[in-house]
Amino acid sequence: MEKPNQELGLFISGDEVAVVGSTNTVQRFIRDLAVRTDLTQKAKTATIEAVAAATGLNVLADSSTTGATFTMTAESAALLKKYREYNPDGPVAGIIRGVKGQIASTAKFEPAQVNPMMVSNVAALSAAAALKAALADLEKLVEAMDVKLDRLLSDNRAKALGDVQGITMVLEKAYTLYQETNRISETTWAQIANHGTSLGQASSHALNQLDFIADSLISGSATDRSNAITAASKTDIRSWLVLLAACSANQDRFDALEVAHVAKAEPNDVDPHLRAIKEAELRRRALIAVHLQKLNDAVSLISEVNDFSRVVSPLRSRATLNAAEKIQTDVACYANVYKLDGLVYGKVERESWRKSLSDLTTHTKDMVGTAGGSLPGAVSKIGPHVQKLREIERPRLTRSGRARSELVERPGVIQGQHSVSPPPDKS
Repeated sequence: MEKPNQELGLFISGDEVAVVGSTNTVQRFIRDLAVRTDLTQKAKTATIEAVAAATGLNVLADSSTTGATFTMTAESAALLKKYREYNPDGPVAGIIRGVKGQIASTAKFEPAQVNPMMVSNVAALSAAAALKAALADLEKLVEAMDVKLDRLLSDNRAKALGDVQGITMVLEKAYTLYQETNRISETTWAQIANHGTSLGQASSHALNQLDFIADSLISGSATDRSNAITAASKTDIRSWLVLLAACSANQDRFDALEVAHVAKAEPNDVDPHLRAIKEAELRRRALIAVHLQKLNDAVSLISEVNDFSRVVSPLRSRATLNAAEKIQTDVACYANVYKLDGLVYGKVERESWRKSLSDLTTHTKDMVGTAGGSLPGAVSKIGPHVQKLREIERPRLTRSGRARSELVERPGVIQGQHSVSPPPDKS
């Protein structure tokens, strides 16, 4: 007896996929896609019901109905490419028919019919996919920067942002309830409705702190600037970047809950909310890029260490350049995770102390020669350089003189790299 055709409800948004159907069909589908187990999660009630409602999948009465969500790899993305073609620039929802749980060339994909129910459920699923991606990005950033997020959320920096840890817990609880029940009660919504303002203020404070650090790198004495960049490179930059990412993840949590609430309460208003959320996200990304570029520019300026500074303060100069490279690495890490293209990074140029001394000596001699026929005021400009070079050269000349004295007392003389004794007396 031929087995009946099986159906799968499929939803794709970005790199996130949700699939719903009978347990065996879902499992075979994921196995055929070679999806990594660490990127797969069992779908919650809200996801299962939303996919079924959006795609028109009629299996909710079946007790074996289940679902899974996963993040695409390059391999699974290639296999699912034919479904993405139905809506290249946005989410895809529909039913795979006749596949019996396998990715077969004969499988038919039936796109979901556009209607208010479909639109509202796709919106909720898209917001959930965005949140999942944001949490994955936060996890990648925390791992790359080797920061303990729970410890960071409880330190003084996080407290300056407001109760970030408390807001996170409230939003996590609300989202967990929504996933389990597929609804947001008025009580839950009342608890979180005003958190949008707090999240915006927290992000602004984190960006302002990055601005404060950037300003400290280009003001004050050379010592002040060097101390500022050294301190910032140790923990400050990483901490504020991770806290900024945590605020962004919370914003995505709030957005997902807002969309889910509107989808149930006022489904006709879903599209305006989605557009507003997307526009706000683009503005936040653009604003973050501006602040990070300001920091990059400040780092570039302080990295322009001249020969005089390298010669007079070699340790401080080296510490400054090390710190500059560290900050650039951290900013680049954040930009890579959150796909902030277009940031410009200045080149941190290193040069040996001897090379700097040689260049400085040559430059000073040129200045002396040029100033010889100029006004007396021009000579005063090179005075500090000449004096500092004298102070540097004096110990070297003293050591050289001592070495020559020692050689006079020895029976041999130095020729090139070898010690040669005088010829024997033949008289």
